Order: sequence, then C-alpha cells, then structure tokens
Amino acid sequence: MSRHSLIATGLAAGALALTACGGGGSSAGGDPEVLIDASYVVTSFTVGDPEREVQGPVTISFTADSISVDTPCNDMGATVEYSPTTLTVGPVAATQMACEPALMEQDQLIANVLTGNPTWDVADGILTLTSGSTTITAEATADGVAP
Repeated sequence: MSRHSLIATGLAAGALALTACGGGGSSAGGDPEVLIDASYVVTSFTVGDPEREVQGPVTISFTADSISVDTPCNDMGATVEYSPTTLTVGPVAATQMACEPALMEQDQLIANVLTGNPTWDVADGILTLTSGSTTITAEATADGVAP
C-alpha cells in the first residue's frame, strides 16, 4: 500500500489529526483534559538507563479520541482513551516508508511505547510517556500547532 493510501486511510479513521496546544503551566494532576487538543515535540527517549538522541523533529498530537505522531520517517495514528494515569491506545496505523535504520528503530520504539498503554504525566508543559523501561519526554509546542 502506498504512503498516501495509508495516510488517507488513517485520516478516514480519524487517527491522524493535527491539533492545537493545551496543557502548559503546572502538573496535569491526573486531568486528561490537559492532553486533549495539545501537541508536543519529543526532546528525549530513555530506554532503560541510557538516553537516545531524537532523530529529526518528532511531534505527538492528541484529540479527544486519537493520538498522532509525525516523525521524519513514518507517520502514525491510533485511537486513544484517557484515564488520570494511563493512555489506552488502539492499534497503531503507520505509513510504511523504508528509511535509514536509526529512523526505523526510532519509529518502532515509539510504536512500542504507544501499544504498551503508557502511563503519562504533564508538568510545566513537559509530557512524559512511560511504558516498561522506555520513557518519551516532550515539550508543549509554543504556538499550539505541530511543526
């Protein structure tokens, strides 16, 4: 399936939505509303103890019922349900571009965190998603729109 077909399918399913920013300020305090209509740019990946360099801009955006991820290689989207501590993420749809190994590995790491129904927190505009031994850290976008 071509990249454009997969994107169109994801859009038709409502999984790939660009959204406006929310959730600056202090800790979310377990209120999922802080994620809805918010976008975050990934600043780090920590797998176990070592931190990995982020390859290119990676943006995670949320709507009331979906999450989308824009990476330098493949775009991803899924349905999401929010609780005060956990995201329950549906099957992740992704484009299928062949990219350099480091980018493909990064995409797989993100998909694994999402499908692991990560715990989440937002404090002072910083989002953390954790699944198993992997943590994604991201900053709220300044203008509220994914770059």
